[in-house]
Amino acid sequence: MDFHRFYESWYDQLHHEIRRLSAAHPQPPTTDDDRQKLTQLVTKIMSHFSEYYRVKSLAANQDVLSVFCARWSTTLERSLYWIAGWRPTTAFHLIYTESSILFESRMLDILQGVCTGDLGDLSPAQFTRVSELQCETVQQENAITDQLSEWQACNDSVLLLSFPFLKNIS
Repeated sequence: MDFHRFYESWYDQLHHEIRRLSAAHPQPPTTDDDRQKLTQLVTKIMSHFSEYYRVKSLAANQDVLSVFCARWSTTLERSLYWIAGWRPTTAFHLIYTESSILFESRMLDILQGVCTGDLGDLSPAQFTRVSELQCETVQQENAITDQLSEWQACNDSVLLLSFPFLKNIS
């Protein structure tokens, strides 16, 4: 089963468990039996998340780019990737590094016209398109970074207006 199908099934199961948790009565629990049922539901959801990250880790070992660039990543996960330094251009760096290594290691095959079926076989036109795509991606990343910087500056200004004593703290 690929990770995308796993995720769809996992997500449906998550919503089912959340509905069960939301329907648990009374809230907060008033008896030991209610507490035990609620604890079991929470434990089941926690186990469900553990399974998600276990399978996601296995999928990342097989194809890291498909996991880090996946459409099923949550907004929080995509934000954490960004904060941690994973940018779309990271994929381009990996492509360039891998193709360079393959090119050097297969120089004789390339000179003899042998196709290896890997990144070493990229044509000059394909490398040009990859480079163009990288430039477009860098521009979009810069626009996002600029917007985040503006938001941070705005929040810093609001914070200093709200708490003027913070100006003296270094």
